[in-house]
Amino acid sequence: MGAGIVNRFTELYKYDPLLNSATMSVHSAPSSSSHLSLSNIPDISPVGPIRQFLLSVARAMRVCAESPDHESAAHGFAEDISSAIAKSPPAATIMASAELRKARDTRLARQLLDLSHHLPWTESPRTPDMGNRIALCSFNDLFDFKHHTAGLLYLDPELAYPEHSHPPPELYLTLSGTGSWRYGGSTEYRAVSAGNLLYNHPLDLHGVRSNDTPLLALFLLWHNEAD
Repeated sequence: MGAGIVNRFTELYKYDPLLNSATMSVHSAPSSSSHLSLSNIPDISPVGPIRQFLLSVARAMRVCAESPDHESAAHGFAEDISSAIAKSPPAATIMASAELRKARDTRLARQLLDLSHHLPWTESPRTPDMGNRIALCSFNDLFDFKHHTAGLLYLDPELAYPEHSHPPPELYLTLSGTGSWRYGGSTEYRAVSAGNLLYNHPLDLHGVRSNDTPLLALFLLWHNEAD
């Protein structure tokens, strides 16, 4: 992809002009105004707005996909979201960091901020002493997904999430913050801005470091039916 910051899709999702809706329509029908502004949805239950946010994420992943396999994974996630039964949400074990309010680089990040007080934030088991400075949110705690594991990774500025690996393949959609990412089988860290889609093969060692702004990303792992 060349040297410097990976930012192929940053301009696509950082702002709110017609480019966003026009590009989304390549893979999906035009959405209603309530899709573009979740604040217009009556706050009766968080389930509907969170499901709508995840469907928007799946559409963004399809637009950003660089291979048919990645696009197929995003399409399968959309189907899983649409059919998933909502669960009784667990209580958050930690409060979201105050720095989270600064994670506003993309339209999807700003949508998420409107919902953040409904989300079950927890400490990461990989960083047990960091409190809410490094936090996770599992969407599987909110919906009964059949074939996917999805959630949020949040880092306060100037922190590192430990390198790790796992058998399922994984996509990350970077929602806010320019971070240094190790991904895709590389042994090096590369600067990646918000609005990009990153892929990890099964058992790829990967990790991320935030820079001088908070970092927010959505991760998606998928499982074969035999798994």
